[in-house]
Amino acid sequence: MVVAGLILIYRPLPTIDGDFRLLGIDERGEVLRDSYGVPHIYAKTEHDLWYLQGYVTAQDRLFQMDLYRRAGSGRLAEVLGEPALDADRQMRTFGLARVAAQEPPLLREDTRAALQAYADGVNKFLEGHGESLPIEFIILGYRPYPWTVVDSIVVAKLQVYDAASNYPQELLRASLAKRFGTGVLGTLMPDPSGRAPAIDERAWTAVAGLLSLGTSSPGTLALDAILPGSGDGIGSNCWALAGSRTASGKPILAGDPHLAVRNPSIWYEIGLEGPGYKLVGFSFAGIPGLVIGHNDRIAWSFTYAYTDTQDLFVERQDPIDPRRYEYRGSFEAATVVREAITVKGRADPVFENVTITRHGPIVTPILKDQTAQLALRWTALDPGPLLDFIFELARARNWSEFRAAAADFNGAAVSACYADADGHIGYQLVGRLPARSGDGQMPVPGWTGDYDWTGVLPADANPSIADPPSGVVINANDRPTQDPHAVGYMGEWDPGFRATYIAQRLAGTGKADLGAMRSLQTDFTSLPVARFREAILAASPTTPRARDAQAAVRAWDGGLAADSPAAAIYESWLVRMCERVFKDKLGPSLYRDYAGAARIIFALYQLVGRPSDPWFGEVGDPAVRGRDAIAGVALDDAAKDLASRFGAEQSGWRWGDLHTITFAHPLAIGPLGILLNIGPLKRPGDGYSVNNEAYLINAPFAVSSHPSERMIADLADLDASLSVTPEGESGQPGSKYWGNQVRLWAAGEYKPMRFSREKLGQLDGTLVFRPR
Repeated sequence: MVVAGLILIYRPLPTIDGDFRLLGIDERGEVLRDSYGVPHIYAKTEHDLWYLQGYVTAQDRLFQMDLYRRAGSGRLAEVLGEPALDADRQMRTFGLARVAAQEPPLLREDTRAALQAYADGVNKFLEGHGESLPIEFIILGYRPYPWTVVDSIVVAKLQVYDAASNYPQELLRASLAKRFGTGVLGTLMPDPSGRAPAIDERAWTAVAGLLSLGTSSPGTLALDAILPGSGDGIGSNCWALAGSRTASGKPILAGDPHLAVRNPSIWYEIGLEGPGYKLVGFSFAGIPGLVIGHNDRIAWSFTYAYTDTQDLFVERQDPIDPRRYEYRGSFEAATVVREAITVKGRADPVFENVTITRHGPIVTPILKDQTAQLALRWTALDPGPLLDFIFELARARNWSEFRAAAADFNGAAVSACYADADGHIGYQLVGRLPARSGDGQMPVPGWTGDYDWTGVLPADANPSIADPPSGVVINANDRPTQDPHAVGYMGEWDPGFRATYIAQRLAGTGKADLGAMRSLQTDFTSLPVARFREAILAASPTTPRARDAQAAVRAWDGGLAADSPAAAIYESWLVRMCERVFKDKLGPSLYRDYAGAARIIFALYQLVGRPSDPWFGEVGDPAVRGRDAIAGVALDDAAKDLASRFGAEQSGWRWGDLHTITFAHPLAIGPLGILLNIGPLKRPGDGYSVNNEAYLINAPFAVSSHPSERMIADLADLDASLSVTPEGESGQPGSKYWGNQVRLWAAGEYKPMRFSREKLGQLDGTLVFRPR
């Protein structure tokens, strides 16, 4: 039994050394593996470059590739059965695969050729390794079907889905407005600008009576169980320093996307060198090229931009014929697509009828307890040349070419930080934004035509900064413009704590070097601590244990170190304070939705500055009123909880014992978790630290998003650049490259981000491929 298990684990591990004939390539090519398992591909034709990238990525990440295309296409239930059915229903409703199938003719010819070469490389690997598939295929009992050009587009659409998170926020605003009136939105969904939301009361009055409370989706929950954080649009940092701000006199660019905790890593690091390309950086498994990285002239990184690419339209059905919907005084037929979902263990497929109006698919069937007919308008559902930008970025040599490449990105929005070898730096909001009337914050009537999109805004209208006098550009998911009338202003923008702290640190750095950038990327200072700490110190605790906890916070320096008892008290108090202030008033269901969103902490942050705010009303006991009394009760709650977990001795209450990260594999059920999971690891910081390790208030305290990779690109010497990816290159347990970077990542350390062939160092393997 043990021998059989070892065979299943080790047999699929890739060959990384040797000289082989390979049908499908044009000329001799090489794949050199560095000491961390990062493949560096050297090809003599462009076709071979992408072919070998497909082949090599399949060596390391085949199950992940298959899982992602199935998730985006709504085909998970074929291999996972009933637990994935709701996830498939959701994706079939959105129709990402339907849109992806329309996009190949819209792509540039060279993009299509690259995608086809990549698919051919994946399929060549499948052809030769069908009897030695990764262990997940053995557990689930299936073989992957051949890879296609459309599969790569579907994987790209899935990443776009992760980045576009506005429509659940629209539903949350609507639920809060139905419960308390629109006047509450400035308090519970505060904008970082401090401006009161400009609600279109005419639109709200028209739709309010049709909407139900709630935002939850069974499909989202089902997909989260397989791919945590799907559709959450989480976060990131990036900044670039001009040569005037660095010790070398050349720019430095740093980036660390904060994404959901998954296993394998979302990122696959790779080097690519062939005609017209010399690159190293991070790709998505399933898509050729790079998403983040550098070539020999420019470097770039992205953060999620919380501008708004989604709107919900409330539709009115024809009472006689429910397949028709009202529009400007008459009824028009919707399109109905019949989707057949194969479910493992069922003899017959499950059929879903997806109704599509002029505004998009009706998403009501995938929302829990929603009665209104809601259509989703989303830029990702408009066919376009999404993947052209990947290859245009890779070829870009300067700022103007970078901006031209970014103009082709659609479906979501990201903020880009840029630096080049000529000394230039820049910021660019990337993504085509809808031309709409209104602000897109709430569902609007679909039947009037007054709120229809009229297309997309020109890419050159997006906020852009080149070579600012300060010599620095920064983005940490914060708003890129303070002009309320500017393109890109509206959205669910981050409050700006991380961006403010990064700016403060850089202002005091002087001539920065790589060491200073490493220190900043791994800094777990959290700016909101100062105000919340004041509230804890002003609290009126009622038990000796809580008063002792308050004393610990009084003596605390505010650092969120993993071994800090006071940090554990602070974070526990924060969760309990949210419950005490909001839960009874919202009710359990609405509170769950609200506490799962990012605005709850910012709302509390604003409220604690107003000690007599009406939201600090009584909490059960009529005598408990006002901020300080409620903060005292929350401190009692926190101290009691910590004592029940770790014992009465305060010295045993350590933040890292609560705040852990586990890179959980989607198949890690029961004893398989020992084999497939990485962790748990004790972690510092929180969701407002530069070293971002957020948790959900409604599911504390496990880390839910993390720096999924860290990169520091040195434009003075690209071979001196640094990177780290926690789970490593391989997706296969048993590989020496599976989880081999997690200790580096956890300790705030880095590995070399090797670029030039002569600087690759000691190689772990050299694969030579020759045409057959």
